[in-house]
Amino acid sequence: MRSPHPPAPPIRWQVLRQKWSSLCITFLVAGLVLIIGNKLGFFLSPPSPNASVINQPSVLPTPAGNGSGFVTPPPPPLVRPVPSVTPSALPPDPIATPSAPVPVIPPPDPTPVAPVNTRFGHLPYNEAASRRLGSIGKFVRENYEREEYLDVEAGRAFQIMVDAARSQGVHLMGISGFRSIADQRQLFDRQIERKGSAQAAAKWSAPPGHSEHHTGYAIDIGDVTRDDADIKVKFETTPAYQWLVTNAGQYGFEQSFPRGNAQGVSYEPWHWRYVGTPTAQQIFASARVQ
Repeated sequence: MRSPHPPAPPIRWQVLRQKWSSLCITFLVAGLVLIIGNKLGFFLSPPSPNASVINQPSVLPTPAGNGSGFVTPPPPPLVRPVPSVTPSALPPDPIATPSAPVPVIPPPDPTPVAPVNTRFGHLPYNEAASRRLGSIGKFVRENYEREEYLDVEAGRAFQIMVDAARSQGVHLMGISGFRSIADQRQLFDRQIERKGSAQAAAKWSAPPGHSEHHTGYAIDIGDVTRDDADIKVKFETTPAYQWLVTNAGQYGFEQSFPRGNAQGVSYEPWHWRYVGTPTAQQIFASARVQ
């Protein structure tokens, strides 16, 4: 009697079908892994040329030997960044230094501009710098005394001249040396009050900015023994004046306003200027050619 069920297939066929199914599943999973790995950069993204790869796998993952699945893909390789060189990290360029010192050329001395005759025969003069002034002693009369100053080179020559005169029994004294423009303005204003006009006052006193006293190279000289002749025409009668006329030139001094002077300034026997150096001669160059 036949059995109502068909006979069972042989066992070998069943084994082959199972292996075929497993193989298809394996290829399917492997394809999915490759696609997913490519999307995530596990396999197809090359490392940066400036990076070093740590523990990079040498082969792709393979199916497990037991046929049960695949090995989990390894994590992406660790990339150690390579520091790039920035301009600020570069050493500074060496500073070039000259092999020999560069000579320092001093500026040329300014060429003085010749003064212009502007105020009633008096020439303009600049006020001396205070650092150039030195004391020549005091002007003393009874209970009054005042320190007087000249430019250092004019003052040195004046002291030598005073000593020379004293050795011959003549006593010179400085009455008025350097005078500022402000002091000259007060003096000139008083002369205007006495004489009635600036033009009349200029016969006896220089307008401010036009006095030789501003330079520190001019001085009013008196005789110690004749206070009655201070800043007066009769100074010409004193031993001091007579000595100056004969000897002052040896020490670099000359009378600024003798009788009949070209500037038209009143005769002043007491007023002398120092012209014993090139600097002094340059200061009074215009006045001396009048």
